[in-house]
Amino acid sequence: MRTSGSFPTPDNSAIMLTASTTKPSRNTFQPPASLLLLTVLFFLSGAAGLIYEIAWERLLELYFGVTMTAITLIVASYMCGIGLGSLLGGRIAQNLKRPILTYGLIEAGIGVFGFFSSAIINWIGQHTAGAPYMLVFLVSFLVLLIPTLLMGMTLPLLTQSSVERVETSGQVIGLLYGINTLGAAAGSLFAGYLLIGEFGFDGTTYIAAFLNLGVALIALVFARSIAAKQSPDQKTTNPKPASSSWSYRQILFASFLVGYIGLGFEMVWIRVLHVINKNSSYGFPSILFIFLTGLALGGYFWGRRADKAAEPEKLFWQIEIGGSLAAALVFLLFWAGLNSGWHPWLGDFFEMQRPSLPFIKVSGTFLFVKRLALSSLMNYFFPFFLMVFPASFILGGGLPVLDRIAVNSPEVAGRRVGDIHLANIIGSIFGSLLISFWMLPGLGSEWTYKTLVLLALTFPILYFTGKFRNTSRLHLDPVSVSVIGMLILILFLFPGKGQFYAKLFEAGTGNRSVILETSDSVLTLTLDPKSQAPNMLWIGGEVNSFYPSDSTYESRALLCVGASQPRRILVIGMGGGIAARFFQSMESVQEVVIVELMEGIDDLLSENIDFSRHVFNDPRVHYTVNDGRRYLYANPDEKFDLIFADPLRWHSSGHNNLYSVEMMQSYQSHLTENGIFCAYLDEFHAIPRTIAKVFPQVDHFDIQTIIASNRKIKYDLPYMQTIANQYFSSTANGLEPYRLFASYVRDRTQILSDETKSPILTDLKPGLEYYFLNTPIRTPIRSKGNFEELLLNRIAGCDTFCQQEVLKLVE
Repeated sequence: MRTSGSFPTPDNSAIMLTASTTKPSRNTFQPPASLLLLTVLFFLSGAAGLIYEIAWERLLELYFGVTMTAITLIVASYMCGIGLGSLLGGRIAQNLKRPILTYGLIEAGIGVFGFFSSAIINWIGQHTAGAPYMLVFLVSFLVLLIPTLLMGMTLPLLTQSSVERVETSGQVIGLLYGINTLGAAAGSLFAGYLLIGEFGFDGTTYIAAFLNLGVALIALVFARSIAAKQSPDQKTTNPKPASSSWSYRQILFASFLVGYIGLGFEMVWIRVLHVINKNSSYGFPSILFIFLTGLALGGYFWGRRADKAAEPEKLFWQIEIGGSLAAALVFLLFWAGLNSGWHPWLGDFFEMQRPSLPFIKVSGTFLFVKRLALSSLMNYFFPFFLMVFPASFILGGGLPVLDRIAVNSPEVAGRRVGDIHLANIIGSIFGSLLISFWMLPGLGSEWTYKTLVLLALTFPILYFTGKFRNTSRLHLDPVSVSVIGMLILILFLFPGKGQFYAKLFEAGTGNRSVILETSDSVLTLTLDPKSQAPNMLWIGGEVNSFYPSDSTYESRALLCVGASQPRRILVIGMGGGIAARFFQSMESVQEVVIVELMEGIDDLLSENIDFSRHVFNDPRVHYTVNDGRRYLYANPDEKFDLIFADPLRWHSSGHNNLYSVEMMQSYQSHLTENGIFCAYLDEFHAIPRTIAKVFPQVDHFDIQTIIASNRKIKYDLPYMQTIANQYFSSTANGLEPYRLFASYVRDRTQILSDETKSPILTDLKPGLEYYFLNTPIRTPIRSKGNFEELLLNRIAGCDTFCQQEVLKLVE
């Protein structure tokens, strides 16, 4: 949310629990001995569902972009398929005579699609890349319709076969929901930390497909033995269930609201935790793992209590209020902790909080150390667990208890569970759209959180109005009043819009800040303690730019223009705007196209950074909020003299999308005949090798810059000097361009020779982002070697004096 924020929608597979030959006592669930095998199948199918979701979402992002709009629409399309499957499964469930057989066939169908899914998504993506956003939703929905429809069918279908007695339905449904969700939690963890990094997206989907096919095979074999044992008279006689004070429509509305609120809490948690733990590819799977584990344990725990509750409706609203109270308390405690300084790890790790490599180098060999891995993960997971688990455990009981309220007869169990889960998914979809595009950017995280907590008060209102309608009496017990009153009181203590992040950055950096929260992220300018002028730009918790510039950004840009003498420039990643300002100041430039992923950077910089106003007010500058890859796909005929890529750090989610072989080929096709590709570089092995595999000419400089071209690269020193003089004429800074060439490291030939052990980055194998368990490759970068032959003879205007000065700097 990666992004990427999205609601988890695991494979809603379920298991069949056959009736015990001995009639159980009231409210007691006695599963058969075969439960262990069936539980394992159910767990594995849930794991496969989440593995698919993570892999398919990332594959679609390759072609539709990693903007919040694209990610939200992709996830919404996925959930739509699951919801339609729940509806269909509920409608056909009660007419099936051999549900385990049908379940096996469904799992087989998912597995067959999963096996070919990567190829299907890639083929369709390549033919629809860069499509308008409405088409993104439609294409994503149609591509994933078959597998998500099948996934959604399983829970209502097998709930119908599992529920033999109304009074134990809560335990059965809670077990089904909990086991499946626990499998989904495991799937998210293994996909994020092991499978994608080791096997890529292709291998990951193959593994999920084999899980489905294995489950299908065992289920089909198992179905025959169950069918042989069953007989029509095994159904128990059900006592008349107690009537509910809620209508079916009210139950569906409550399920809708549960989905909306749960999705909302998850999105705010993702927003906050991405600022603290950074937007690495491990962030979203880690949050999902904690969130789903809480839901799974809570679903089973509260489902058992639903059968014993005299009033399941009362238990339901207490669960929802309790979950919201836990969410509010944790957020408030975190806020209070920032004020009192009880988070010392923020100061130490605020800038680079991500899983660190669990390897040590011994005698030239890297060894994996379990203690380092455990320590790293415990430190990384601490804020996730603190913020997410308490509320998710309590809220996990919402759906199973609602299912228990709705199921008033075994004959309608599957249908009603399907309807309730469809309503829940619709609520989640509405939540993802409304919260992403209106609440977070408009209200901010703090007021979005308050609104979600207030919405939870709908459930006790629903309960007490129902009781009053039936009895004409309103009985408010002291405990209920106290809990509701505490919830409302806590809301008055919540921080206002932007205050949480302002305090978070003050605790982490020691400086005051200016905060702008958008639909995409939290943008922050920290202020110098003396001058109160901006000194750093942070994007989602990652430091991006420093003010005032120390000429590093301009140095990189000057090297790039010296090789290209550009008329038309594409800048991918506005960042702090320093490089964009440099390009815009060049009188010879006719057009600068700036493509920035994060919404709101233009507003933040325009209001607080003086030079940014010159950039955005220049008619030659065309600024657009979009994914850089998506922009190039949508404009296949555009050509540029210079493509300047300046994304976030190499471990950021989606970074691989801009540095894969496929993307290099896209850059190559968008350059003019003598065009130059120039990129910021903070990883010096895999990225250089990947670029060198595509471009025939490459120069690597140790000022974190790499330059590539389809033609031999030549540098025009007089041109660079003219540009430098123009840019720095009004400042105290100066820049002698020839000094930049002393930072030259190696050419393409040497890169390919040095980096034979480094991976080549591809769309389907994003090894750079998923680094945690990959043994580091630290090949030494060559010395300058024959510097004159490699570089100096390609610098036009570098006379004997210039060459001597460069060589002195090299030495």
